[in-house]
Amino acid sequence: MAYTLGSRLDKYSGTHRFKLQSISDPERALGLSAEYNPPVSSDQFSSLLNSAIARSTWSKYNSGFNAFCEFEAHTGKKISWPLTQEVWRSFIIWCYYSRKLAYSSILTYLSALKFLHSVRGLPADHLSTDSISSLLLRGIKHVSPSFIEKCTTRRVMTFPLLLHLGKKIAATDWLSLDKQVIWAACTTAFFGSTRLGEILSPTETSFSTTSTLLWRDVKCSSPSSLLIHIKQPKSGTAGGEKVDLFEFPGFQCCPVKAIKNLRKKQILAGNSDESLPVFRFSTGKYLTPALLNKTLASLLSDFCTPGVDTITCHSFRAGIPSTLSMFPELITNDMIKGWGRWQTDCYQLYTRLSLFEKEKIFGRIKVALNSVARGE
Repeated sequence: MAYTLGSRLDKYSGTHRFKLQSISDPERALGLSAEYNPPVSSDQFSSLLNSAIARSTWSKYNSGFNAFCEFEAHTGKKISWPLTQEVWRSFIIWCYYSRKLAYSSILTYLSALKFLHSVRGLPADHLSTDSISSLLLRGIKHVSPSFIEKCTTRRVMTFPLLLHLGKKIAATDWLSLDKQVIWAACTTAFFGSTRLGEILSPTETSFSTTSTLLWRDVKCSSPSSLLIHIKQPKSGTAGGEKVDLFEFPGFQCCPVKAIKNLRKKQILAGNSDESLPVFRFSTGKYLTPALLNKTLASLLSDFCTPGVDTITCHSFRAGIPSTLSMFPELITNDMIKGWGRWQTDCYQLYTRLSLFEKEKIFGRIKVALNSVARGE
């Protein structure tokens, strides 16, 4: 069952809920002055701001402002706005030593104060670019227990490991369609450097038409390639992102062939509805990131040790970029970043490349993957 539009917008609806909303300065933000008097009211300004931010976010911002009020009382004097860099640094130190706040909480509180600057029409760039504040925050991060105790356990899905995973899937006693669902998701994630959370269903029994990859979101861009539409990417790119998948023959792990075979098997099973998710099992349930993580842990239990080195959905995203970094003579850093659609200037350039130019880049990727597979 797809989520309705109403349920998606409910978290934004309602009247003014928090003190933070009542202290915005619409006159300053709207530029009201004797020379300029726009035909809008303060209530209209506040109403749209209210609907722009989810209730949970307003609550976090409100907590940050309350903490600043407590800090102001601690100083024993009224602090003027916009805040100075010196006040900003003092607040960071006070949050850590006096309030005993975690690094993540301090960041949230700082975001609240930056937001408050914005809605009151006050400049805040001098706070975001303060190098001393950045160093203070880095110091807090480095002495936090979570940083000290944290160890990186997630491994990258390498090409040889992908081939190994394919053999593991083939050896299971699952139904042919169910095998193809898992394999198509894995090859799509690897060769497209996609975030699986952006294309899989949120639960096994429901999906979102606004984010889950549906069959109508998959198009043939050429006889040897597919184009998938990621509708709600993490980057927030307007209109979503388009990911090209190209044929990769010779190793039985071609993403184009995997998706086309999945479509054939689903049609044979009686599922030809293009408005349904691509990754749908024979039972009618949908593949989720949590289920795929569990499946990967089971299939690769002889290869990965839980808590020491694990393979998860996110492991696929770095697969091709990590391989390409081993072959600097083949491809540039900008091409690597562009292929993974990271938020950089080169990403913007990549989106304007023609299909032919993207195919040329993938030709170099083929060379790198073949070299890795041969152990060169």
